[in-house]
Amino acid sequence: MSSPSGIILYDKKPGVTSFSALGKIKKVLGTKKVGHTGTLDLFAQGLLVVCVGSLTRLAGLITAFDKEYEAKIIFGEQTDTLDPTGQVVKTAPLPSLAALKESLKKFTGKIMQRPPEFSAIKIGGKRASDLTRSGKEAALPERPIEVYEAELLDYEASCGDGGVNKAAASNAFSLASDRGASNDFGLAGGAELLGLKNVLVKSARVRFLVSKGTYIRSLARDIGLDCASAGRLETLKRTRVGNFNLSDAVNEDSIGVSSLRQMDAETARLCGLNAAYLCPGQEENFWNGRPLRFSFFEEPLKDGTSAVFSSDKVFVGAVKKEGGRASYEYVVPKGSASLEAAE
Repeated sequence: MSSPSGIILYDKKPGVTSFSALGKIKKVLGTKKVGHTGTLDLFAQGLLVVCVGSLTRLAGLITAFDKEYEAKIIFGEQTDTLDPTGQVVKTAPLPSLAALKESLKKFTGKIMQRPPEFSAIKIGGKRASDLTRSGKEAALPERPIEVYEAELLDYEASCGDGGVNKAAASNAFSLASDRGASNDFGLAGGAELLGLKNVLVKSARVRFLVSKGTYIRSLARDIGLDCASAGRLETLKRTRVGNFNLSDAVNEDSIGVSSLRQMDAETARLCGLNAAYLCPGQEENFWNGRPLRFSFFEEPLKDGTSAVFSSDKVFVGAVKKEGGRASYEYVVPKGSASLEAAE
């Protein structure tokens, strides 16, 4: 029996490690060959794109995709882990709504970010989180990231006396809607319309679209600091990875062999790949890794990486065309793929 191969979109629950989620997938599919494309923290939930079998070679490609999250940020405190699992290490006044709006603008675009000390990034061969827990310093340098979008979806307001007043903000929103007021920031439009100049924000739900390597926990920390407050995450949900959406994912109760997305032209497109088809009779040349020739393919190869299919539409590997030359990326089933370029 051949090993299963394909892509699974998995909806991880909060409180479950990504490692455990992968273990569940391995058990259901009866395979050990599974590759993740970016884990989620224990407290987080949402989309894991999992590559199985021969498609594990695509894991690095999918890991590089942009990602979308919905985050709930708690203001006025910061924990050592920057999430709800840690210990509070800092408290501060709540930020104003105006300050939060301005901060979200500042943290949109290309910025430098310092990863959390509680992270899997390795320093001298050891995880930063392990060093931190052992009492050692885990000095992580800033690195470039990009936040494409930071949208305030809604917020929980405090009226300045430390008490949360959802009713005032909700009534303000209703009045603003009745008057046709612009309401780009959920309850914010109504609050401003009623002249609630001193609206303070206890928590906010924000949608982030970010580049690879972005830590939403660090964004919560830095946005809080920029607002002259403090911030940490309460919840985090990954809703999209590249072209893959959480709405198409299966959970632990519905996962099965039928959940595997086979590599076809549509899956190739979702992975950001072109689709190329071999001419009848050229499969053996491809499988044996013979020097690539453009004549192997039914149509001219497009620039970039292409998923390659046999004449009967079976996925057999991937090639890359660059500078007018083509080379193998990998061959399925595994063979002695040649890296020689075609003329």
